Amino acid sequence: MPNPTNQKVRDYREAPFAYQDKPALRYMRQQWIDKHVSDDAYRNLRDVYCALTEIASNKASQTIEASNKTLRVYSGLKDWRTIKKCLDKLEEWTFIAITKTRGEDARFKPRGITLLSVLHLTQNGSQSASKAGRQGTQTAWDGDDIEVRGLKEIKENYKEINGRSEKLKSIAEAKANLLRKMSLK
Repeated sequence: MPNPTNQKVRDYREAPFAYQDKPALRYMRQQWIDKHVSDDAYRNLRDVYCALTEIASNKASQTIEASNKTLRVYSGLKDWRTIKKCLDKLEEWTFIAITKTRGEDARFKPRGITLLSVLHLTQNGSQSASKAGRQGTQTAWDGDDIEVRGLKEIKENYKEINGRSEKLKSIAEAKANLLRKMSLK
């Protein structure tokens, strides 16, 4: 047995960390306990969720670009189809919002993933009375009621705004290319 006097207690004050929402972890566990997801699916979902939070922590942003290769490295999962299923399930639970964009060569860029608030989950990880997608008040961890818009509406607004900004960007690039071509003659 190691000598306890030689061991140091973990100190988080200066160390980087990846932030996972406990209600999200509890919800996944409850889905597994209630047999809504299999043993393998539960492990894979946790692996992908933890990978996403670690990548977000590394980027210091709640919105990240994550290719299949990156998610394979961070999650330890080998099959991109498994990762896709996990991302679909996390998006269905409104833990994340996924946006796909195409580059100038018409190929998809790495998907954009935004970690969303999980305030629609109660402290024990189950769905609150006003489930995601509805309007109402929800209880925060400290017991205060929070007025929220439906999370599905937030997710759709995010996708619309993000898509619109990508369209504006591509229009501006096309306009700049046209001006460049016109100025060469």
